[in-house]
Amino acid sequence: MGKLEGKVAFITGAARGQGRSHALRLAQEGADIIGVDLASQIDTVPYPMSTPEDLDETVKQIEALDRRIVAIQADVRDYGALVDAAAKGVAELGPIDIILANAGIAPQGGTGDDGQTFRDVVETNLFGVYNTVKAAVPSMIEKGQGAPSS
Repeated sequence: MGKLEGKVAFITGAARGQGRSHALRLAQEGADIIGVDLASQIDTVPYPMSTPEDLDETVKQIEALDRRIVAIQADVRDYGALVDAAAKGVAELGPIDIILANAGIAPQGGTGDDGQTFRDVVETNLFGVYNTVKAAVPSMIEKGQGAPSS
């Protein structure tokens, strides 16, 4: 039995890289995973982003650890999509215990655009974290984990 047996982790950017690594490590410790990823390209990001196939691979690896995963394609810039993702995950796995806001982008250098690259970075890396936490915290509070005990 792992340290996180019976816990549910809500992780963004779960399709590959650090997000997948975090999901796998938490699953190895017994957590079930709500894995969220855009799994699509943002126009201002010059490198290849994750794909639906990457998210499918995360699912296969988590399931190979005999853990449950709900994988959802959603954009962290879209608060409503994250609320829906959290609700779907909670309905299938139970209340959220861990929030890991990992999704992020890092386009390097200027692209000569009208500021859209900067907006995409701020909306993903800053507002995406805010949206992730705001969407998942109600489940923790409902479970009694979102406030200090007295």
